[in-house]
Amino acid sequence: MTNFTALIILPPDTNNIQKKVAELLNPYYSELEVEPYKEYLNQKEFQAEIEHLSTLSQEYIDKLAIEYEISGENIIEDLARINLYWYEEDVAGIDEHGEYQITTYNPQGKWDWYSFIEAEESISYPCLVKDLPEVIPYALITPDGKWYELGFDFGIQAFMRNNSIKETNITEEEINWDLKVKEILDCYSDFIVVALNCHI
Repeated sequence: MTNFTALIILPPDTNNIQKKVAELLNPYYSELEVEPYKEYLNQKEFQAEIEHLSTLSQEYIDKLAIEYEISGENIIEDLARINLYWYEEDVAGIDEHGEYQITTYNPQGKWDWYSFIEAEESISYPCLVKDLPEVIPYALITPDGKWYELGFDFGIQAFMRNNSIKETNITEEEINWDLKVKEILDCYSDFIVVALNCHI
């Protein structure tokens, strides 16, 4: 679970800012139930988790196996499934795309609560987009309801770099994100913008 900053761009004629923000964010509420659908085991994440576990000592793997009460020939695969919260009893079936569960979890879920940011170092919200200082949020939502974000892994790297937690070089993805944010903001210079502290 983590917090992140999001900028929400609103039409210039917005009367009720809180209501409009809630309307734009609703499709991305993580607790919003949707029609049941098949969720497949993400093979890329599964393989990455197997590779990670394979780098750990056999002693540590054995300790995890005892802790999770698993045994057999596929311990690392079973541990990878557990780490991805993919439990055998929840698997509803297998088809041409692989194992799946039936879920009503919102696949677009991005947040579970948020609060308005009233001010930052050099700006108070709400304000006009053109009055924003140079700011790079983790996420940006446009008036048509589109959600743009840097992405979790690169967001963590950017956070560490910006807060001097550890020496990290700026990545190409971060540079591209900076340019994307500028491009979007330039399209809405006379619109209203608010900042949120979001949690997921």
